[in-house]
Amino acid sequence: MRKTITGTGGMLLLQTLKDAGVEYIFTNPGSAETGIFAALAEDGDTKLVMGKHEGLVAAMADGYHRISGKVGVVIAHVMGGSYQLAGQLFNAQVAGSSLLVVAGDWASEMQDYRGLAPFPGLTQAESMRPITKDARAAYQVHTKPEAISVATIRALREATTPPTGPVYLSISAELLNREGLETTIGEEAGYQIERPGPARPQTIEGIARRLADAQCPVLMFGDDVWRGGAQAEAVRLAELLEAPVFTSRTIFANFPTRHPLFCGNYPVSKDFEKVTGLKPDLLFLVGCQGVHGSVQEPTIMQIGPNPLLMGRHYPLDVAVQCDVRDTLRGVADALSKSSASGGWARQRGKVRAFAKLLIEREENLVREHQNDTLTHPSVLEAHLASLLPKNAVMVQESSTARTALMSFGHDGMAWTRSGGGSLGFGVGAAIGAKIAVGRDRPVVLNLGDGALGYSAMGFWTMARYNTAILTIVSANDSYQIVRHNWAKDMPDAKMIRDGKYPGLWLSDPAVDYVSLARSQGVDGECVKTVKELEPALRRGLDITTRGNRPYLVEVAVAREGVGADSTWFQDWKL
Repeated sequence: MRKTITGTGGMLLLQTLKDAGVEYIFTNPGSAETGIFAALAEDGDTKLVMGKHEGLVAAMADGYHRISGKVGVVIAHVMGGSYQLAGQLFNAQVAGSSLLVVAGDWASEMQDYRGLAPFPGLTQAESMRPITKDARAAYQVHTKPEAISVATIRALREATTPPTGPVYLSISAELLNREGLETTIGEEAGYQIERPGPARPQTIEGIARRLADAQCPVLMFGDDVWRGGAQAEAVRLAELLEAPVFTSRTIFANFPTRHPLFCGNYPVSKDFEKVTGLKPDLLFLVGCQGVHGSVQEPTIMQIGPNPLLMGRHYPLDVAVQCDVRDTLRGVADALSKSSASGGWARQRGKVRAFAKLLIEREENLVREHQNDTLTHPSVLEAHLASLLPKNAVMVQESSTARTALMSFGHDGMAWTRSGGGSLGFGVGAAIGAKIAVGRDRPVVLNLGDGALGYSAMGFWTMARYNTAILTIVSANDSYQIVRHNWAKDMPDAKMIRDGKYPGLWLSDPAVDYVSLARSQGVDGECVKTVKELEPALRRGLDITTRGNRPYLVEVAVAREGVGADSTWFQDWKL
């Protein structure tokens, strides 16, 4: 339904966003966006979520989008403020998150330089291109008022059309403030483009035939399986083939992590071949953003709605841009008619034995450390696995947190992580996720102390909007993943031999994360021994679910791996 809207440039923008179904706007406000905030104050319907750093705000919008499926909208500031978004926009770009970032622009040919604005010779939109969708989705509006709605609609379509990703829109501050403007909005397509349909019937038959003929097909389900609601179809295909399922750097749990065919991280390990007696001869990538690392299987098939990263560094024998759910359904239907279907379970009977072995190893680690004084990460993992409800959403920001015993994915907890690895994602993303699911569904933030140092001001936002998140901080006083990587890359280096890792020790002085949260309105407690762990987690769950208040549990955890005992730092003072 077309309709004419009038008002300031800020009102035109806001009405366009509302027409697209935007309910929440995430922001750290600035002076160049006066027209937008004046419109928000006059409108009163759209809910504003405020954060005290632009990166935190971008992570909120990202978490909201990932769990709700709706576009996350950010109102940022001019160039200086927009650059603060960089780390979290990078995460959103890698993850393919549909975000729209709008900022005012002070650019003018009549002046050389204005504080926070682009340096002479640069433009604001161009400066943001490298961290937007496909390094190109950045637009600017400087002269025509009607272009505010046109560019906003274009940006919404761009953000939600595969390959999805963040879009940056720069609008003249003078236009946002100008009164008496008019434009037309409204369309039945809802500012989105319909996704591709399923693969052609002959293509589906060809995929099924290759899978049926393979001795050991390996399945890998990527994030478009989650986005496309195809998790049940993924499970059906795996069970029909009795095929191992591996994962590679996903941001969602696209296949159930406790399913008896889930075999951990790709590439396929030598252990798998040893235990099962099977050598994988086909890799089927479904809805994946490519593969991290090399690919060894002689036959490779890839399907999904996003062709951008298909076959970037490996050959493809089948490559199809298509809807994932209906295509998987068609492949499974075709396979169920195959004469070979009865023999797959017998042929690959030891795949489940390997998956079970992975869980048993983790359970043995728990038993080994369950009577330690200090909490081992595996013990924390086991407690979370037994206590967290099935309908919970977990936001994770820790590369060394153990999660093998937790049930994520289809019929389990929802799970997401940053994707790009730029720290500062977790707190904001958990806030956005909680806003997406509402009061009745628990949200758990599982992060390390190193990550929390990037975004701890987010507790203020948690308290202001009463987003009842259970935050669990694994405090090991170290950038542990960096230490692991250094030891792997240069095992014979002097720093590894001496146990002296520059810049990785995070204590001296120690940080009190409970007090840090309390100073911003979020209560919490610190767990220093294993005996204190379960009661604290139960209290936290009770306070966040029944009490509907955010709560933090800081857990002192043991460090693991090479150099775990090192507390060295370069001790000098002014």
